[in-house]
Amino acid sequence: MRQVSPIEVFAGTFPEVTNAYRALKANYGGNGPLDDRTRELIQTAVMVVMNSEEGTRDHAKLAAEAGATHDEIIQTVLMVLGPAGITRTSAGLQWVKEALAG
Repeated sequence: MRQVSPIEVFAGTFPEVTNAYRALKANYGGNGPLDDRTRELIQTAVMVVMNSEEGTRDHAKLAAEAGATHDEIIQTVLMVLGPAGITRTSAGLQWVKEALAG
């Protein structure tokens, strides 16, 4: 059974708000000196800290698609150990490994 992403659930109820949200993300994401790879690594770290499994998986894949290596993505997860703690970091590590494996 395919897991439905949170944005898909939200879009089913609030399509206009979802479109505005996507436009906002596209606007602020493209403004500034950070490249896609760096932005996705940051987003991966944020998703781990927030304990968002789907967000972590999605942004790890996007980071890889943007050119981040497996080791860079793993180190990104390790970097949240201080603020997130070992339990959340370990969960994030597992989610990333699974996402990158297939």
